[in-house]
Amino acid sequence: MTILQGLKKIDAAGLPHPEWQFVRSSKELRGIQNIDAYRGWTIRTVEVRGGPWKNLYANWVAPSKVAATVDRLQREHPHRALFVVYPSWKWKKGGTILLERDRVVIEATRGPIVNLMRYGKVTASYTYQKGKLTQSIGLKKFLSPAEKQRILLACRMPKKGLILEWGISTQGKFIFYRVEDIREAARLLLAKYG
Repeated sequence: MTILQGLKKIDAAGLPHPEWQFVRSSKELRGIQNIDAYRGWTIRTVEVRGGPWKNLYANWVAPSKVAATVDRLQREHPHRALFVVYPSWKWKKGGTILLERDRVVIEATRGPIVNLMRYGKVTASYTYQKGKLTQSIGLKKFLSPAEKQRILLACRMPKKGLILEWGISTQGKFIFYRVEDIREAARLLLAKYG
């Protein structure tokens, strides 16, 4: 599953997500200037045509620089790339949800998901078997019942064997912003570190 396919699955499942746009050039952008100055924009590669994958991205791009950044990234890419563009936030909490057939595991951390993914900082972990909480590790009350319910919306995804990334911004905005097939994620990790 490509990043683009994953984002479309999030949308199709009706999960909350950033107001994203998929563009190949600045001419396709809409409404970038209509956002508050406290946050910037994220731009990242979601699909490549005509050659191998190259991940180009930029975070916290000022609204006035988004168009030029999209065009610069396209010029830097050796092949025709499609980018997703969406608002950036500072994160209060972030984490992952692992969806298996009968088991769901939520891992959460303070701040951005990078604290979990790169540094292994797990503030709380919750395991559900057939819809019932069977185990919690760490700060059990780190996620409120309402936050857990919002995260469990991911169970709407028709396919299992997925990992989704989610975040809660410092302004209270809750979003899902990435989904990967477990097997593909494992293959990429093995290729990178094996």
